[in-house]
Amino acid sequence: MEKIKIYTDEDVAISVCKALRLRGFEAYATVEKSRCESTDEEQLEYATSMGAILLTHNVQDFPRIHYEFMKKGKHHDGIVVAKQISVGEVLKILLRLASTLSAEDMKDRLEYLSNW
Repeated sequence: MEKIKIYTDEDVAISVCKALRLRGFEAYATVEKSRCESTDEEQLEYATSMGAILLTHNVQDFPRIHYEFMKKGKHHDGIVVAKQISVGEVLKILLRLASTLSAEDMKDRLEYLSNW
């Protein structure tokens, strides 16, 4: 099972990426890639170009963006939407998701961290 790669948008604390890397994941933050000025759609396309899921706290926009992508026949490598909870909680739940779903499973998928 191919492990998921994670790209976080600017709403997610950089400490999430650092903690994921300590646990053996490829994880990248928007700020590390100098992409803070990108639109939400550009962030998702960039994550996809890296072969990474997008982790975001933007619960308002990304579900809509996911469905717009699907309607247009565009693809992405997965979106995980998380409410603003502690870094520790995000990590714990994201690690549960990542131990269950592969990179292939996440393709074109929208997941809510609260469901895990």
